[in-house]
Amino acid sequence: MASLFEQLKDLGNGAVRATVAPLIAAMRAEQALLGSSRGDAVFQSYSQIMSLVPGVQGEYVRRAFYALSLPRCGRDFTVGFGTVFSKQQVEVGDRVYIGMHCTIGNVVLEDHVTIGSNVDILSGTAQHNFDDPDVPIQDQGGSFVTIRIGANSWLGNGTIVMADIGPGCIVGAGSVVVKPLSDRVIAAGNPARVIRER
Repeated sequence: MASLFEQLKDLGNGAVRATVAPLIAAMRAEQALLGSSRGDAVFQSYSQIMSLVPGVQGEYVRRAFYALSLPRCGRDFTVGFGTVFSKQQVEVGDRVYIGMHCTIGNVVLEDHVTIGSNVDILSGTAQHNFDDPDVPIQDQGGSFVTIRIGANSWLGNGTIVMADIGPGCIVGAGSVVVKPLSDRVIAAGNPARVIRER
């Protein structure tokens, strides 16, 4: 049986969802009007608005917004102030914690993932092509992939992630992950290297 605190929290989450629902409707209408090619840009602008609500109230508002707008959003997750999601395909597991001022690209966050502040999770290493020096980089396209962060992994403050991280990993603060990390390792550095197994 849920504790009184959990029951009150569920009540609060439900009330905030009802408050956020019209905003979700407005976002979906705007996406329909502008078409699928602009869908992520519209979602990102609403994510930016949500990121600016301070304090505990902001955590409830962001929890409600993402629960209603993402394809999968687990229970009891936290998204800190200033954190922006750039892709609506993000999947969030149960009890995920995302710190302040993060940028979240196309990613699957499995259960119990902990993300420190100022972490950037990019949608892979090839978002921008740059082979032709005579063509502006912005005009050369690129490819976006889905990054997976395994259950019970912890990303330290200031980490940049461009590759999959297995379950049970710890990534040291300020590290840059450019190659996949296997399960239950501790990695750090730029580029991130495995220090030891857990």
